Amino acid sequence: METQNRTYTTATNRFLDRYRRHVFTTCAEAFRPQDPLDYWKNYLFVTTLLFIIPLCSIALIPGVYLSYITSHTGLLFADILAVIGLLLIAHVPGIPLIVRKWVFIGIIYGIGVVLIYYLGNFGPGLLYLLAVSVFIILVLPANAGWMGLYLNGATCIFFGGLIYMGAPLQSRFSAALDIQSWIAISSNLIFLNAVFVVLIPKLFKGLQESLREQYLLRTKLEQQKDALKRSLSEVKSKNNDLEHFTYVASHDLQEPLRMVTGFMQLLEKRYADQLDAKGKTYIRHAVEGASRMRQLILDLLKYSRIHPGKDPIEAVDLQRLFDEVVHTLSQEIRRLDATVSHGPLPVIVSHHSFLFLVLQNLIGNSLKYAKKNIPPQIHLSCEDQGDTWFFRVTDNGIGIDPEYFERIFVIFQRLHQKDEYEGTGMGLAIVKKILDSLEGKIGLQSKPGEGTTFYFSLPKTGSDKKP
Repeated sequence: METQNRTYTTATNRFLDRYRRHVFTTCAEAFRPQDPLDYWKNYLFVTTLLFIIPLCSIALIPGVYLSYITSHTGLLFADILAVIGLLLIAHVPGIPLIVRKWVFIGIIYGIGVVLIYYLGNFGPGLLYLLAVSVFIILVLPANAGWMGLYLNGATCIFFGGLIYMGAPLQSRFSAALDIQSWIAISSNLIFLNAVFVVLIPKLFKGLQESLREQYLLRTKLEQQKDALKRSLSEVKSKNNDLEHFTYVASHDLQEPLRMVTGFMQLLEKRYADQLDAKGKTYIRHAVEGASRMRQLILDLLKYSRIHPGKDPIEAVDLQRLFDEVVHTLSQEIRRLDATVSHGPLPVIVSHHSFLFLVLQNLIGNSLKYAKKNIPPQIHLSCEDQGDTWFFRVTDNGIGIDPEYFERIFVIFQRLHQKDEYEGTGMGLAIVKKILDSLEGKIGLQSKPGEGTTFYFSLPKTGSDKKP
């Protein structure tokens, strides 16, 4: 039994869906690009056609029965014509939409007039006339609303004249006893009709302005989204071109620098006995300059390659990562007799190579700017702050004046001469770019002569996040 009910329900739904698609396809003209308010007026009309034919049986069956027992063949004939008309405008393709609307309004108006003629003011005829005026307002252009008022006014005057003239016409109105009663009843129809004609268009006007504004905003938003997509595509293309150019330029520049360095060293070796002290000094400066240039190119290449999408996210053991960084900097650590320590370090989900560069540059920066004749003390700590990991790298170096806090993260910016402290001015810029690309933040606390603490945060990702 349950299976049969399910099958019946499925078949019914399938039939209703086909019926709906047929009606909407027949009236496809209603949904062509147009003003938003006109679209919804057309949609309302087609939806009315969709439901009115199945629902009209509610009024049709009692009407046919009444016509039969009262021998009102005219009423029966009008009901049949109305149903045929509704079927035609709902199911016959090729009829202009405006014609369908007027035929529909004519059918409703005709039924109203026939009902008044046969049933008088006790029947639903006046209600149908009021419905005509409402439908005209809802589905036709705004200036057509007054037509319903004029039409209903003329109809009420016409029937009032029939009542006033009396027999034989008055005998057909089973309830219209006198002209005073008809005037009292019909005036209420005209009053309600006038209220609808005045108020509903004002509502529609407000809705139309709102819909048009939303439509314009949506159109503008789509245009801006398209422009943004194009801009992002252009930026991506330019970034790819820039990255390729940087890589090629860096690769091509390194080769002549190696040649310069090699030939200068060869010159110093083969002609050492012919060079005086000044000549040897010049050669040494040239070799050092070429080496600095090569290091600058390598740092620039690192900077240009910072892109999270090219480095996979993985579980990073910060303890092991710290050991890798210390091993990389071991020669400088031994030379300065530095102590590099850390607190508890977790395993986090992030980019291994980027975190390596961050710690390498921050710890390397602390080694580079250590106080003379004082062994550097460098400490790394990590703190879980809920949605982020918070890191600190603290040292006892020369410190930084607060007025230079922003400047030190700018590419190629240096606070000291190269003969005082080595470097290219790229290390902290690389750190800043990496953290920006990972949606992290970096800052520092420092005073000249009192050491520096660099702190940075990283948002948690993947399994780092607490459930």
